[in-house]
Amino acid sequence: MSVDISEGIESGKVTIKVLTTNTASITVLTEEKFGGKVIQPEANANRALGEHGLSMSIKIEDDGESHLFLLDTGSLSQAIIENSKQFGINLNEVEKLIISHGHFDHWGGLTAVIPLLKEGTEIIINPRCFEQNYAAVSKNGEEISAEELSTNLKQLEKEGKLRMSRKLPLLNKNMVINLVDQHKLKLIEINTPIKLYKGITTSGEIELFDEDEVTKSLYIQKGRKEFEKHYFRDETAVYINIKDKGLVILTGCGHCGIINTIKHAQKLTGIDKIYAVIGGFHEEWNPINKIEKKVKYFEQLNPEIICGMHCTGFEFNKQMSNHPSHTLGVSGTEFHP
Repeated sequence: MSVDISEGIESGKVTIKVLTTNTASITVLTEEKFGGKVIQPEANANRALGEHGLSMSIKIEDDGESHLFLLDTGSLSQAIIENSKQFGINLNEVEKLIISHGHFDHWGGLTAVIPLLKEGTEIIINPRCFEQNYAAVSKNGEEISAEELSTNLKQLEKEGKLRMSRKLPLLNKNMVINLVDQHKLKLIEINTPIKLYKGITTSGEIELFDEDEVTKSLYIQKGRKEFEKHYFRDETAVYINIKDKGLVILTGCGHCGIINTIKHAQKLTGIDKIYAVIGGFHEEWNPINKIEKKVKYFEQLNPEIICGMHCTGFEFNKQMSNHPSHTLGVSGTEFHP
C-alpha cells in the first residue's frame, strides 16, 4: 500500500502546536539554533496545564484558506479546553480530529471537545480503539504467556509478577456514536491510511518491521477471560510532507516503536528524508541498551527537529540533549516546519 503525498506543502504553511502534554513550563526557552522553527511558550504558558496526556493541533495556511486538525485530546478535559483558549486555538474551527490509539490519556478529553466542534467535523479513529477494556503488564519485562494470564490472573497478581493489572477506561463506541449523532459530526472508522490534505496523511495500521520495538509485556483482554499480547494494531500516526525538506512524523505514544513508525512512513509515502519527529516515543520503561539503540538511529537519521515528550521519558531526552536537532516539548510549544 502507498499514499501519494509527493505534492507536499510548502515550508512555513504548517503550524503544529502542543495543546497539552505532561509538562507545563514558562522556563523552557526558545532556542536560537532552530531559527524560529521551534518556539517555546515561555510567559504565555503562565496559566497552562500539564497532565499525563497529549494533544497537538495542526494548522494549515494555504491558498488563502485556513484548515485546523487535531491529533488526540489528552486525558483531562480541563487541560485541552483551557490550554486551547490560552494558546489561541478555537476548537470550533477543527475540521478533522484524529485519535492516535485507544488509551485514555489520548482520548479522555473527547467528550468535552465534541460539543465544541462544528457540524460536519470528522472524527477519524481505528475501530480497534474501542476494544481495550482490561490490561496487564508483567514485571521487569518478564515473559508471561497469554494462556497463563487467561487461566491464572489472580495467582500471578498474588505472586507479584504483574506491574499492572486493571480495568482500563473504555472508549465506549455507543457513547461516541451518540455524541457524534447529537452534534452532527462524522465518525470515520478506518485502519488504513486516509489523506487529510495535500501532503498530509494518516499512517493506517503501522507495519512492525521489528517486533522487538513494540512496547513489551503488555497484554489486553479479549472476551471475558482470554488475553492476547498487545501489538497496538489500533495505533495511528500522522505524516506531513514539507516540500523540499522531508517528512514530519507526529506520534501519540509510539507504542509500535518509533523506528517502525518512521520506516512505515518512508515505505507508505516513498519519501525517505525525515525532517522532524514529534510526539510520544514511549521510551520511559525501556532499558538503557534499547534507548541507546534509538539514540544512535536518530543520530544517523539526523532530522532537523526531534521532540520526544509525554511518554518518551527522561533518559532518552538526556542522551539526545547534545544533538543539534533535540528540543523539549511542553504545553504550548509551537513547531513551524
